[in-house]
Amino acid sequence: MPDLSLRPMMQEEYDAWRAQSVRDYAADIAKSRDLDLEAAMAQSAGEFAQLLPDGLASTDMHLWTAVVDDQAVGMGWIELRQRASGVSAWIYDISLDADHRGRGLGRELLDALHAAARDLGATSMALNVFGDNTAAIRLYEASGYAVTAQQMRREL
Repeated sequence: MPDLSLRPMMQEEYDAWRAQSVRDYAADIAKSRDLDLEAAMAQSAGEFAQLLPDGLASTDMHLWTAVVDDQAVGMGWIELRQRASGVSAWIYDISLDADHRGRGLGRELLDALHAAARDLGATSMALNVFGDNTAAIRLYEASGYAVTAQQMRREL
């Protein structure tokens, strides 16, 4: 299998990714937070605007395109955060295009993000994952991530 690498995300990739990601995140938070889609879209757009006020040039934000054989196959977005224990990286988004899933590239992408974060001075990495995203949860657990907080809900 060819190696996956990261390169800085280009503006046209960012524009397409952000538009789709705002919609995708809205769908996720509508379900997980029991919001109507209109409220979820507003919340999603607001969070993206707050986190990425200057797009690709937003402070402490790093967005990459994952590439295999010069073909874009996914993306990763981290933020560097100063913590009491040192610099930590926070994964906001990691994704592979649907036609590239199931071949081990998700693990390679996560490993590439770990290496990039280390190169930027991070000594730890953290993330949130929606509870119904079992494939991602398995990937993170297999990569050494441990649960540090958990929300739960029960339908009555």
